[in-house]
Amino acid sequence: MAKEIKRSKANHKNIILDTDSHLEGATQIAPEVIEIIAQIATQEVDGVYSMRGKLSDRFTSAFGTNSRGKGVELTQSEDGLVIDAYVFLQYGVAVPRVALAIQNAIKSQISSMTDLHIAQTNVHVSGIIPEKVLNKIDPNNLFDTVTSSEESN
Repeated sequence: MAKEIKRSKANHKNIILDTDSHLEGATQIAPEVIEIIAQIATQEVDGVYSMRGKLSDRFTSAFGTNSRGKGVELTQSEDGLVIDAYVFLQYGVAVPRVALAIQNAIKSQISSMTDLHIAQTNVHVSGIIPEKVLNKIDPNNLFDTVTSSEESN
């Protein structure tokens, strides 16, 4: 369970974990780490095509770096963490079933890895991606005519 949020030097809010240890010191987790855990958990669910990214994510991926935590927004409420996952699903999947699987995967992974309380996990379906159909048109034979050598065979 999150004890408090503390500002770090980089002006980010770190989440301090409650521990049962009698040792001095604290364990802090950057919100980006929780976003990455949620992103990976979401991408492992069958039916998820990809996560929604920002325009800046497209620029970073163009230069060979992977945007961590893309498609996940994390907010802190009085009841606990609120996680919003923005996803593109594959065409033909049962949207409610996949959304429930995403919610369960995120909650399970974050709870087991950080022991934080998740108040809400919201899944936003940003789009459905159809299967890629292979182009069966031969550019050398646009009108699909049979040549005379093929007819004789």
